[in-house]
Amino acid sequence: MSTRAKPWSSTAFRLALQFAGLMVLTMAIVLAVFYVQTVGVLRARVDRQAEAHLKRLVEHSGKYGQEALEAEIRQTLQDGVNTDTEIVILMDAHGAPVIGNATVVPLRRLTTMGMRELKVRRSGHIVNARVSVVELPSGQFIAVGTDMQQQREMEDLVGRASLLAAVVAFFMAVAGAFTFRRVVDERAAAIRNTMARVAAGDLSQRIPVAGRDDEFTLLNRDINSMLDRLEQLMEGIRHVSNTIAHNLRTPLTRITLQLRNARQLGAEGQAATLARVSGEVEELGVIFDKLLQIAEVESGTSRASFGPVDINALLLDVAEFYEPLLDEGVGELKVNVQDGLEVLGDGNLIASAVSNLLDNAIKYGGSSDAEALQRPVHIVVKAQRAVSGVEILVQDNGPGVDPQAIEKMTTRFFRARKERSGYGLGLASVHAIVQLHGGRLDFSNLERGLQARIWLPALPKQPIAPMLQA
Repeated sequence: MSTRAKPWSSTAFRLALQFAGLMVLTMAIVLAVFYVQTVGVLRARVDRQAEAHLKRLVEHSGKYGQEALEAEIRQTLQDGVNTDTEIVILMDAHGAPVIGNATVVPLRRLTTMGMRELKVRRSGHIVNARVSVVELPSGQFIAVGTDMQQQREMEDLVGRASLLAAVVAFFMAVAGAFTFRRVVDERAAAIRNTMARVAAGDLSQRIPVAGRDDEFTLLNRDINSMLDRLEQLMEGIRHVSNTIAHNLRTPLTRITLQLRNARQLGAEGQAATLARVSGEVEELGVIFDKLLQIAEVESGTSRASFGPVDINALLLDVAEFYEPLLDEGVGELKVNVQDGLEVLGDGNLIASAVSNLLDNAIKYGGSSDAEALQRPVHIVVKAQRAVSGVEILVQDNGPGVDPQAIEKMTTRFFRARKERSGYGLGLASVHAIVQLHGGRLDFSNLERGLQARIWLPALPKQPIAPMLQA
């Protein structure tokens, strides 16, 4: 079923709708506050006008008497100012109107003074009025105020406008949520389509990357980097599988032929054949052991045992192990280290990597021409500080390596000089160990010899704990 059939199933739609709902709620609160404040201001103005007018009439009555009060009321009702809304009523002690432009409905004596709302009959219509009432010393009552009909109409107008604005905002929010979902779905569609093709086996597919650096562009770049790495790993697996099959086919064929021929030999011949076959099987076992060791390193399980490693002590221990081999006339080994070089890692694995490089230097160091094969091997092992890390250098005095072959030296089963014995897995193991530690491995030809360089990140400095005061 298409995801478009169920908008609520989209996280983008839900988030957009929730945000839009929050905005609509905020708008509704603002409009409600605006409505209350507007109505309150209008009513406060009406109250102030009524109280001021009433006060003026009361003062006029106390100063000039009853007749002057009635004359002032007539003048007020005929001056043409607010005649369509103002209400003035002079009532006797029983509530009967004496003079004014309205009557209380129902006709009665008022008992509540101050600001209040009354129903009055004005111009033949019963309307709501907001009036201020006061009792005069003579026992009469005066009610002064305003017809609230226009006020009510204005309040209704503001209320309807606020409601309409809220409804429009709601529908715009829903439309915006659908639009946001469509935009996000279009951007995510490229990722889904690419992932579907990759899942089908086409590892060459990549997600198109837009020019702008938004969240989706950064995500697409990260996914493309992951796909690049995945394609490299898969190519590596294919290469390893093909190489293993190629390297095992010859010895297995040779073992099979030898076993077949052994049937026709005597006891001594069969024993010799079995000895040769046993040696070849042992070599196959060594190859598989090395492959398993590389796979274990690449799995990253050894990171759990990482700790501080003193490179100075490690190189001295490795050199001490190899010195007896070189002291027998094969050559010499020099170690040049600096104090205070530490990295975070597995000391045994780093020692194994250095040992593989030394094995390689001993095997291919010295001279390569037949006339001087007996020249001694000179190997120099250095450890020094580098940018944000530690460098371990292993240099020999051999003939070096063809520049075109340097990039392939860490490839499994690759041997730069096939005339020498070996399996082509030692440098692949070194590369796996260095990558496990977040480092780099590279090779370069010297004026005389080859240099292998391992860079490892330095041990992070631990913060100094504050001293406790006694």
